This record gives sequence, C-alpha cells and structure tokens, in this order.
Amino acid sequence: MKKLNYMHTVFFLFISMICWSCGGSDNTDIDGGKTDPDPEPPVTYVYTNLFSDSEYKKGFNVSSTQEGNAEVHGILDYGDITTSAPVWRIAQWNCINNDIFAGTYSLNGSVHTYKTAKGNVVAADVEKGSLVLGINTSSEYGQNGITSNPRKSGESWPHLLIEYVLADKDILKVDGKEEIRMDIAYNVTQLDDKMPAGTTNADLHTAQFQWYVTVQNRTQGSEDYGRYIWFGLNFFDKRYEFPPAYAAQDGGKEHNTGAFIYVPEMSQIMGSQGKTAIGKDMHVDVDVLPIIKSAFKLAQERKYLLNTTWEDLYITTSNIGWEVPGTYDVTVRIDSVNIKYR
Repeated sequence: MKKLNYMHTVFFLFISMICWSCGGSDNTDIDGGKTDPDPEPPVTYVYTNLFSDSEYKKGFNVSSTQEGNAEVHGILDYGDITTSAPVWRIAQWNCINNDIFAGTYSLNGSVHTYKTAKGNVVAADVEKGSLVLGINTSSEYGQNGITSNPRKSGESWPHLLIEYVLADKDILKVDGKEEIRMDIAYNVTQLDDKMPAGTTNADLHTAQFQWYVTVQNRTQGSEDYGRYIWFGLNFFDKRYEFPPAYAAQDGGKEHNTGAFIYVPEMSQIMGSQGKTAIGKDMHVDVDVLPIIKSAFKLAQERKYLLNTTWEDLYITTSNIGWEVPGTYDVTVRIDSVNIKYR
C-alpha cells in the first residue's frame, strides 16, 4: 500500500505551568515541566520466507490444459535463457483454446511475456518480481465442446494459476510458530463481462482471484497421512464487495479433491483499505495462524481429519490466481507474494 504523507504544522502555544507532585520518580524538563518517559521502541520481528525464486527468474513448468492432469507438458524458459529448474508451475486447466505453452514469446526489458492467439497472458518481470496473469474465458465457453456459454451446472471452468509445491525438506510445520503471514500485493487490472445478456446466475457464474494453501497431515504412519485442508483467501469475487466466509467439502465437479475448504470472511482480512476494485493497488499481509487453527477445529467438528492432531499439520503447497466459472475476461498483476513465518 502507498504510505500517506502528512503535513506537519508547528503551533506555538503559550501556556501556564501547573505544578503538581506525585509519588515515585519525577521526570522534569529544564523549565520544570513534566516530561513523558521514553516510549518503548517498536518491536521488529525477523521472518523467514517460505518461497524461493520470488522474481520468477527460473521460469515456469506448465501443466496440461486437461483438468486433473498433473504432468508437466512444457517449460516457459524465456527463450532458453533460464539456467535452473523452475520451482513455480502454471496451472491452466480447461484453457483448451489457450495453451500458454503454445503462445508467442517476447522480451521487453526485464519482462518475459507469453501470450496465446486468443488472449491469455503470463508476463513475468524478473527484476521487479511482478507477474501478470490474464485469462480470456470468452474464447473458451461455447467454443471447445466441453462447456456451454453460459456455463451450466456441473460443467468445468477455466483456471489460470501459479502453483508452488514445497519439497519434503521445506514443508512448513504449523505447530510451534508464533506467526505465519500470507503477504501479497496485487492489482486486478481488467474485468470484462462477456456473459450472454440476461444469463448470469450468481450460483454458477463469477470470476475469482484467490490464494490457497494446503494444510496437510504429513506424519508417517498416521491414518490421515496425506489428507489436508484447502485454506484460502478470496481477494476478489465479482459477486461480492467482500467475499463471504466459506466452509465446505470440495465437490461438484469431476476432479474435486474431497478435501475440506475453508475461507474466512474477507471484510475482516482487507482492513481499512476496503474492497478490491478494478485498477486499485492492494496489499494484504495477515497472520493466518489463528485462522488456520479455527479452520482445523471446524474441519474436525464436521468429521474431517479426525485422526489428525495440530502437531501433524504442515503447509505443503500453494496456488494463486484465477478461477472463472463465468464468461469473463480478467487480468491481475501480482507485484509480490510470499509466506513468511517466525
């Protein structure tokens, strides 16, 4: 967020001095007036960053457009100039007409851009560490034989996300942490409504920019080993000023995970900066540790992860970007994103 600048004006006040006494030590200035004790200095914490390659200098692995297919089917290597294996992956499920791996590549200064013929875009500024994700679902719905226009109940929808999967040695144990902060700066720069006139159904159609992590049982030998909660922050949903809380099983589509999903009430997360508006710079930096505790408690109340303790849980993966179950063309610029902890 931009810092506010304040005009400082000095007022010269002539006041009468009132003398008084009290028990204990007496702090006085040279004129005999009372002075406040020196304030405590602000506490500065040192955090560890969970993500590496936050400038995307290693490029991206690219998933298939087929939902549920986890195999890497290409690498965005910036014209063959990257030198290390990518740690980030582009997930582009159901972007049948917009395979980013088949897009054209261009370089402008430090910005590496991949763009499909029908308008999907991934653009990484490897100096600033910013990333643009643009998805044109108007070139998918009704044009690829998979989904109708508008989308009907039970039909799939396009995604454009970046994923980060932690190696076993890097997964983050939630127990014993003082804070776990999800920190992101972003700007939703485009929302074009391409829904056929009079067809919008709020139960079926929207565009969402959101960030999820998996909170997973990684204790070998546990009956719940490998099971997890989807914990998310929903920064933008076309239907709402502030996306509401959500807690339910992942379901309703062919490749659902069956895991418990938890998203908190976002008005409490966004703070004084207000809602996400098109073209508005946003910065969210929130300690999610107490919210994850609430999510785990509710999951167990609803009969998920009953053989899991708090000590079994780790953050293991992350994904952030667009899910668009409506006919909308949308773009976001992510200026920074990380998980930091202490």
